[in-house]
Amino acid sequence: MKTGSPFKTFTLPKVVSSLLPNGLKVHAVLKPGLPLVSIHLIYPYGAEADPPGKAGLSDLMAEMLTLGTQKRSAAQLAADVDGLGATLSAHSGWDSTSLYISGLGEDWEKLMELLLEIHTQPAFLLPEFEQLKQRRIAALVQQKDESQVIADERFQEILFQGTPYDHPVYGNLDTLPSLSGEEVEEFYRSRFSPEGCFLVVVGDFKVEACCRWIETHFPSITRGHEAKAGEFSPVSLSSIKTIIIDRPDLTQSQIRLGHIGIPHAHPDYLAFEVMNYVLGAGGFSSRLMQKIRSERGYTYGIRASLEGRKKPGPFIVSTFTPTETTFPCVQEILAVERSFVAQGATDQERTEAINFLTGSYPMRFETLSQIAQKIIQTEVNGLGLEYLSAYPERVSAITLEAMAHSAREHLHIEKMLVVIVGRAGKFRQEFEPLGPVEIRE
Repeated sequence: MKTGSPFKTFTLPKVVSSLLPNGLKVHAVLKPGLPLVSIHLIYPYGAEADPPGKAGLSDLMAEMLTLGTQKRSAAQLAADVDGLGATLSAHSGWDSTSLYISGLGEDWEKLMELLLEIHTQPAFLLPEFEQLKQRRIAALVQQKDESQVIADERFQEILFQGTPYDHPVYGNLDTLPSLSGEEVEEFYRSRFSPEGCFLVVVGDFKVEACCRWIETHFPSITRGHEAKAGEFSPVSLSSIKTIIIDRPDLTQSQIRLGHIGIPHAHPDYLAFEVMNYVLGAGGFSSRLMQKIRSERGYTYGIRASLEGRKKPGPFIVSTFTPTETTFPCVQEILAVERSFVAQGATDQERTEAINFLTGSYPMRFETLSQIAQKIIQTEVNGLGLEYLSAYPERVSAITLEAMAHSAREHLHIEKMLVVIVGRAGKFRQEFEPLGPVEIRE
């Protein structure tokens, strides 16, 4: 049995990491090929820090940072950014919030000055907040009847009920209308420069001068002030549970099934990634695509994914199918998973998975923003920078036994949540032998 495969040589761009006297960590990467610089200020909290009943608060706060400072109106700030040929944005993810600015490398100091002003002197003007909130609400109203969006949101909401991951990052129509500008500002003030804040700077700039500038001008980290999320205590399923969001007018069913997976820092994460490439993430070569699309013709597309988060993220199989094949499609998915756990992958499948994952890996570092995002991912999830350079070799060393172990330990086929958006009356009874079935509007 093979214990490894040849892997393509990958050289991680040199990362200069510094913990400055002010407590701020900086990761700097010099890339002189293009005269550009990409700067990311990362706050160690995201949507998981939204208080109960306040879904979307963190992401609203992030965008409000870009809508004016105490020195510049939103219009003036936008004009000044445009005048530098720069790009400014901010958003929350599940476990972190990013304030981002990019532009010409020669303007790195001006860009830093803008970023610092936005970070330390946001205006949180009420008119800007109300306009932003109304735009968000209008967007949610527009997509509230889209079956794909409903399936994605309801699956996560039900799966993570009672945990900090139980709502969309961008909020929902139950919470956004009641959020106030004062709440958004207080949310930011209470989490200003907590432990875990860091900067990532990538591009054509003067690394030493930039670090000195950051040390001189950025405020100190507040020691002992951590932005903690709520308790992560998900509800465990004892059997397959099916929840049908009844939409009698649909002719196709949107299907999501899965369970809570493992965090990105879990020792089995890479083995699961290789295993899942064979099972459902490998496009047309995956077991699920071959069986559900090519052989059965139930769908045009199906994919299995494990989302890497700081806490255990979701393992999800996503697909769609005509109403009349809803139950046969789910039944076949479960059969493929059971067969895979029982029999494992073949050596050829393992080789193809490793070749793809290692061969495509350098493409994840092609742009300045991609390099920054990979560094951010490792920092937020506590993986360490060595994770990035060691990835190809570690993936190549994943054995068939490790893949099989990962499937047995981390695929919980008989304890899956199945969420379907479709015509409940056409297939509800078929699902009852699998376990509890619940109909929701």
